[in-house]
Amino acid sequence: MGARRLLFWIHLFVGLVFGLGIAFLASTGCILAFQPQIIRLAERGVRSITPAGGQVCVASSTLLAVAQQQSRQTVSDVQMFSDPRVPARVTVQGNTTLLIDSCTGRVLGEGANRLQVFFNSVRDLHRWVALSRGEHESLRAIKDAANLGFCFLLLSGLLLWVPRQCRAANLKSAMLFRRKLRGRAQEWNLHNIAGFWLAIPLLVISTTGSIMAYNWANILLYRAAGTQIPKVQERPTVQGSLQNLALLDPLIIRAKLQDPYWYSLQLRIPGEKDRNVSFSIDEGMGGKPQQRAQLVLALKGAKLVRWEPFDSQPLGRQWRLCTRYLHTGELFGLAGQFVAMLAALAALILVWSGFSLAIRRVSAWRKHAAKAERTLPVELISGV
Repeated sequence: MGARRLLFWIHLFVGLVFGLGIAFLASTGCILAFQPQIIRLAERGVRSITPAGGQVCVASSTLLAVAQQQSRQTVSDVQMFSDPRVPARVTVQGNTTLLIDSCTGRVLGEGANRLQVFFNSVRDLHRWVALSRGEHESLRAIKDAANLGFCFLLLSGLLLWVPRQCRAANLKSAMLFRRKLRGRAQEWNLHNIAGFWLAIPLLVISTTGSIMAYNWANILLYRAAGTQIPKVQERPTVQGSLQNLALLDPLIIRAKLQDPYWYSLQLRIPGEKDRNVSFSIDEGMGGKPQQRAQLVLALKGAKLVRWEPFDSQPLGRQWRLCTRYLHTGELFGLAGQFVAMLAALAALILVWSGFSLAIRRVSAWRKHAAKAERTLPVELISGV
């Protein structure tokens, strides 16, 4: 058996073993492709009234108090925007989001909560193969292995794609869609063009997925960047939400002054025993880590504890921050998300055509064996 034929059989075996897992990741990835845009589209009708000149806006703590009074739940998160037309997003326990006029403090309505719950569920399935981050370690390990197996399938598929004779006609038949083909030939043609034209985006998605899934892949990323591997820090347990929300007002004002180009500012409500408050400041619409920065202020006195813009991070940390947005395509904006969705659709085509071709091969074997048995002499069949 030659090396090319051996590679083909390994390629086929890995595809059959991990095909369903790859299809699961691709289908959930397609659903999540344009999540931010869909959420914004669903909430497009809710806008704040631009304040008239000289109007004094309410304090930020008033927004939080209004949200608590309206929902009768404790506030857990708030996101504010520099654009006065965009309402503040206040999240309360239970992941319910209220849209509040950031100047008047009036509740404008709920966000696209049902839609957000749906996307959160799909995201949890995509990341953990579970809902609400449940514990299904075995399924998650299978999912991660399927993603890693997909890397091998893409690389081995590219080697198998190269025609034995690199003539123009052979390359053309492997690169272009041929409408007149039917059956096995059509499926083979689709398998080839989907794997060839979207191989690079699929490799990027699969590789970044492995970096997020496996610690050893994350370590390799930091080593490639020549950066010391950071120690894993456990998230502190929040013990009771801060009761005196007015303490946050000077901190929010201070955070807005930290970056004059800020577009959105987000903070998670600290606990009663927390000494510091962390802010995430974004100069854009999200999806580009180079426009984000982390700010930590002391709860008492609003003194600067830590300011971490993207450029100040070590190279390995910068690469790691870009990994997630490379995975979704958001790093390159709407065009990147569109390519990522096309790549996910291509992965579904690869799985479908791969399974179909395998079934056709098995069926052909059975027909060939049955035909060979019918042509054998009677003495050989009966064993005489």
